[in-house]
Amino acid sequence: MMFSRNPLFYLLAVFGARATSTATASGPGSTLVNLGEFDYIVAGAGAAGLVAADRLSEAGKKVLLIERGPPSTYATGGRLGPAWLNGENLTRFDVPGLFNQIWVDSAGIRCDDIDQMAGCLLGGGTAVNSGLFFKPQSIDWDYNFPAEPYDLITKVLSAVGYTSVTANDSPNKKNRTFAHTPFMYFNGERGGPLATYFETARARSNLHIVLNTTVRRVIRKGGRITGVEVVATSSDGKTGLYSVTPNTGKVLLAAGAFGSPKILFRSGIGPRDQLEVVKASATDGSTMIDSSKWIKLPVGYNLQDHPSTDVVISHPSVKDYDFFAAFNNPIPADRDLYLNSRAGILATAAPGPNTMFWESLVPSDGIPRQFQWTARAEGSINEKGDTLVTASQYIGTGLKSRGRMTINSDLNMAVTTSPHLNDPYDIEAVIQSVQLFVDALSADKSITILHPAPGQSVAEYVNNYPGHRGTNHWIATCKMGTDDGTKGNGTTGSVVDTDTKVYGTDNLFVIDASIFPGQITANPTASIMIAAEKAIENILALKHGY
Repeated sequence: MMFSRNPLFYLLAVFGARATSTATASGPGSTLVNLGEFDYIVAGAGAAGLVAADRLSEAGKKVLLIERGPPSTYATGGRLGPAWLNGENLTRFDVPGLFNQIWVDSAGIRCDDIDQMAGCLLGGGTAVNSGLFFKPQSIDWDYNFPAEPYDLITKVLSAVGYTSVTANDSPNKKNRTFAHTPFMYFNGERGGPLATYFETARARSNLHIVLNTTVRRVIRKGGRITGVEVVATSSDGKTGLYSVTPNTGKVLLAAGAFGSPKILFRSGIGPRDQLEVVKASATDGSTMIDSSKWIKLPVGYNLQDHPSTDVVISHPSVKDYDFFAAFNNPIPADRDLYLNSRAGILATAAPGPNTMFWESLVPSDGIPRQFQWTARAEGSINEKGDTLVTASQYIGTGLKSRGRMTINSDLNMAVTTSPHLNDPYDIEAVIQSVQLFVDALSADKSITILHPAPGQSVAEYVNNYPGHRGTNHWIATCKMGTDDGTKGNGTTGSVVDTDTKVYGTDNLFVIDASIFPGQITANPTASIMIAAEKAIENILALKHGY
């Protein structure tokens, strides 16, 4: 990964300060309650923000971590969960087997201003996702930056030359290999940055945490950020102004591929058409920074997601498990095994994605495409039954398809240009990959292939795909690069430099998934945390914010 200070880099409980005075926000011109001053303000407590809070506070800085949502796991103060967890010091976010419930029951924890699924709570996506966690291969950095299902799937893969690896022991072996899926669970409970970075960070008196508070915008004088305006999202949140230390203070946006761009738009940073939308809004129009001070950058362009293509099969040895029913009424034996020993099926991710495999293919444009497949005991594309396995294909490094994310008049964020397979060579590579897998499955007569349908060609299936392409692995809306986006018309170039500093500013940084220039093959969580680690190292080394 090509950060400027190390081009060979390969692998980012004290609550809010009490109001003391009032301050006038430069630009918007409104008087805000002054909530305190910090060396560093981090907006967003997901994979990147938790890393930043830990590393910055470890360095002795006075740090404020702002999260727009509530706590999640029991250890962080969360209490949401089904009745059978009462008195067990567990929430729905602690128990891996309750993960899938997010798709049918997300009130109060899902971001309500984005047209995609996103977690707005302490931990961000790491608190609500399936918990996959594995190291990316080195090419992901170098290229982009200057049980039953397991036995069933791996049997047919071995027959065509795939070999077994331990995923995180061999992060560079991602071509015609397969592995068990690693997860960020500890002792049968959700772990990840909430159980590591956050635990060490919140023990320090120089870290202040405020929840249920959203960052409306940064307050700036030209390119110098003086603080952030915040608005409470519930009764225990904060509304007012947090300031950064004069001359040396910095603001780090870690609100995700949708949240960080929204803050930038509302701060007068982005393409003119998006800033005009904010300027015309009933919410922000009268207090937005003057248009003469806008910084035109291609925020929201370059949007990427892992396009997904499912292959669905059936086999009599497979037995599906009803994780949705288990949320409120788990099988007593499974419930007791989990509560007493943190073991059994509820200690695994729903719906059991325990198999993954990789390959690299080269379509006609000569650019290699990296593929990752994840198999799970579950139906897809409207197939129902308890003997089903879905293998989902994700195209990663080498992906050329791009989209765009924009803000609308009510200041909600939306995907307005889909990034899912709009490049013909991406499609060609997807067809190649699906065909190879279908051919391997066809050699085992005990397997019934349901999708692609019998008699349907793989090319027809991919080109007229009946399923959902999205995976909610959104990245790249604040692209990192050496091509300063302020030099153009605000629609091309990069948003942040190789120190993750926003072009046109002195002390504003973006450190989350939105800075990735191109798609990665691995699940994003580990890559985001690794990138945040390096970003903080660079930011701490900067003497004057630029």
